[in-house]
Amino acid sequence: MSKVVYIMPVNPEKEILLESIKKIDHPIQKVYLLLGKDDNESQKAAEEIEKTLNVLIEVEKTYIDENDVYSAVLEILKIVKREISEGNEVIVNATGSTKTVCIACYIASQLSRSKFYMMMQKVENGKVVNEIVELLIPPLKKIGEDKVTIIKIISEEGGEVESINKLIELLEGKTKDQKEYMAQRARMSYHLKGLEEDGLVVMQREGKNVKIKLTELGKAYALMYQ
Repeated sequence: MSKVVYIMPVNPEKEILLESIKKIDHPIQKVYLLLGKDDNESQKAAEEIEKTLNVLIEVEKTYIDENDVYSAVLEILKIVKREISEGNEVIVNATGSTKTVCIACYIASQLSRSKFYMMMQKVENGKVVNEIVELLIPPLKKIGEDKVTIIKIISEEGGEVESINKLIELLEGKTKDQKEYMAQRARMSYHLKGLEEDGLVVMQREGKNVKIKLTELGKAYALMYQ
């Protein structure tokens, strides 16, 4: 049976965080609490939130680097990918996040097509009240299967490949036919140009070769497609 899983950064204002959970109109079976390793106040709040929720809901704490957007993206995507692979629905609630973590949550939601919520304030009858809002995320540009394969291969090689020729060899194998090789190289150059324009790879000339490296965003894509 599928579950509804929440991913939620934690800050010291535990009452606001608990309120945000109650206001989202979805059942909850599991909550991941995202924490900075050195944030003692948030860790105390997380312990209290866990005590409150643990009676009926499974709670798991996950530590992220709150100062590195793409490091946080990768950690969030690992959770998302695992839960999606088990057939579960993922909801990201960024109410308690810092600016850096909020951006990471947004990117992870967009890459995984997960629902994204935040607590907002509005004025009702002259009073400021909290309202949980689903922020609709525009779809990403679709990346073709050939480009996805290239990203995955570079990721499997540790995030970089020493040359276009090496990438062709990994993707299509060696060939001694000059005409076929030139066609392979033209296709690869075309795909790499598109990936570079999309910010997923960078190409750096080193001597006679061009090294291809995944960007941080490219690594996030690779994680979702592996």
